[in-house]
Amino acid sequence: MKHILTQDGDILNALEEACNALGIDLKDTMHKLGLSPSLLLAPGKLVPSLLFGCILEAIARDYHCHDLALHVARKLQAPQLGLAARLMSLSTTLRSGLDKAHLYSAFYQDTSHWQHKIDNDQLILFKTSTRSNCEHWRQRNLFGIAQMFMLLKNMSGRLWRPSKISFSSKSLGGRFSDTFQQFFQCELAFEQAYDAIHIPIDALEFSVATCDVNLMRGMETQIKILQQGLQENRDFIGRARLIIDQRLSFAGCSQNELAFYMAVTEDQLNAELAKSNISFELLLEQQIAEKARYYLSEFKAPHKLIVSALMPDNEARLTALLKADI
Repeated sequence: MKHILTQDGDILNALEEACNALGIDLKDTMHKLGLSPSLLLAPGKLVPSLLFGCILEAIARDYHCHDLALHVARKLQAPQLGLAARLMSLSTTLRSGLDKAHLYSAFYQDTSHWQHKIDNDQLILFKTSTRSNCEHWRQRNLFGIAQMFMLLKNMSGRLWRPSKISFSSKSLGGRFSDTFQQFFQCELAFEQAYDAIHIPIDALEFSVATCDVNLMRGMETQIKILQQGLQENRDFIGRARLIIDQRLSFAGCSQNELAFYMAVTEDQLNAELAKSNISFELLLEQQIAEKARYYLSEFKAPHKLIVSALMPDNEARLTALLKADI
């Protein structure tokens, strides 16, 4: 029987187990990236960081293991997608669970938050696809899809199951097609508009097998206290910075995503930013630079790795921002 781990500990442990099973030297990958293997002893620091995503991508590239995320997901004790997903799994029905998760979307520990819509007889649970997700964070993005699939299976109690999985990325073909099919065991569609899990609409009203109302209420109370503490004495800009910083731990943060998390329209967001004489682009750059400084000081990570992780489309700009602080 496995020991009970923290969420981040479970993920890091799963990566280590997957690497051992695949014959992959994880510490050697860390060395090649310029990261200290001692970070493997600090899952709470390493896992919620873009540098963890860099490790996944490096392994996938160097070992031609482009289905790595699925191997890691199989080793998890349970899906670890953050507080929003945890609340979903504890709800009475899938419908109420999705509504509950929607309230705390910023807490998803994934490349983007999950949303849902109904199309004919299908419930479509999806997350927006960006160039960053498709090109820079493929493994972390796939890891999120795999975990959401696992979460829904656990919730179903075998009364229902996803009918199709859509991927924004291209099919990898070859042996990877077999790995994907074995993991998801349903229809797979690639090069779609977004990453999505399709579920029969009847599943919305079925009881959730993992339901625990008392635990859910307790967790929700704790989340509200946490939110209140984080937002206390912070103005609109301060709250925006906090959300961007949270999202930069897993991928990026677009303007429409920030507006969504702050429960305002994009026009309202821009108007509030204008009051403080700052644009979204400048605010984002400032937070990216702040995150870069954190990685430099706390992770002792190489400068090139950090800029390629945080601003892959304009590394020169981030380098200039960091030099301006010296």
